[in-house]
Amino acid sequence: MTATTSFTVATADNDSSRRASAIERTTTQETTSDPAARTEVPAAPPIVVDRSAKISRAEERVDRVKITPAPAPEPKAKPEPAPEPEPEPALDGCSGEATGTGSNGQVPSSELCDLWDGQTHVRSDAAVALAEVNEAYTERFGEPMCITDGYRSYDQQVAVKAAKGYLAATPGTSNHGWGLAVDLCPETYAGERWSWLAENAPSFGWDNPPWARPGGSKYEPWHWELTEEVAQVES
Repeated sequence: MTATTSFTVATADNDSSRRASAIERTTTQETTSDPAARTEVPAAPPIVVDRSAKISRAEERVDRVKITPAPAPEPKAKPEPAPEPEPEPALDGCSGEATGTGSNGQVPSSELCDLWDGQTHVRSDAAVALAEVNEAYTERFGEPMCITDGYRSYDQQVAVKAAKGYLAATPGTSNHGWGLAVDLCPETYAGERWSWLAENAPSFGWDNPPWARPGGSKYEPWHWELTEEVAQVES
């Protein structure tokens, strides 16, 4: 027995006429025993395809949940650096400031500062500068500088002149009278220490003046001055 099935599919053009598509199905069965006998199969109901249909209708759409991103964290403020500690003064109780008032041998005490030995005093700015020399000197040699003389009043200049003769300046002209000169103990400027002072003290404003060096008008390796300030008072 041989069966033959044929299908006819018709689809309406939805875009132009928006008509429904119909699929008609006709089945014809043929038998080799009785070709004349045929069984009619009723046509299936048409299948309508609505091409305008969408996956979801507007009223059936689910509102999307709006996701608001979390705000970016604010950068943490960097902590303020701790202020650097104030450097310790080179000489306690001395401002290092001088107005230049007074005259040779008559400098007011408000302009003077005691040195580290607690006995010798010089003008305030000279004292702080010399204290800085002393710090470097102590670090190098393990002991502080020894000072024999600093500021000299007019009366003291008179006394020194009487005792030392030509080695002392005429009273009223000595740079000791301005509080801008000191005399060192022999052990402080002996040997390599004088060389160290000659090389390093000028960085702090102090120097052994040319007239007091070998070949100068009066050799005094112990005598040191705050050179720039001395030049000011002598001008």
